[in-house]
Amino acid sequence: MARRPFKRRGGPGRNRPRTQTPRTAMLNLHRLGSFKYDLREVLNASPMDKSTIPTVVANIIAKASRVSISETKDYIRDIEKEGVIDKIAADDSISLLDRYSKWR
Repeated sequence: MARRPFKRRGGPGRNRPRTQTPRTAMLNLHRLGSFKYDLREVLNASPMDKSTIPTVVANIIAKASRVSISETKDYIRDIEKEGVIDKIAADDSISLLDRYSKWR
């Protein structure tokens, strides 16, 4: 049985060079469950309103996974200034972000 010759399939964008977007640190989504657990542990240990914890966790995860880690750190510092979260919990949350971050 004869083999067919390999045909290179080209198109209008075939030889276009790929441009790279700048890489930013974002949340490692493969470790999302353990990050969420650790973040809840940190926030439950802090003297903050327990009804706002799910909202804060959701906002931190959304910003860290879609925008960047640096924007999330700014958000944490902002809610610390507003008095929603205390300084110890903010510092622990930022160290968690550094531990669970990935360049992409």
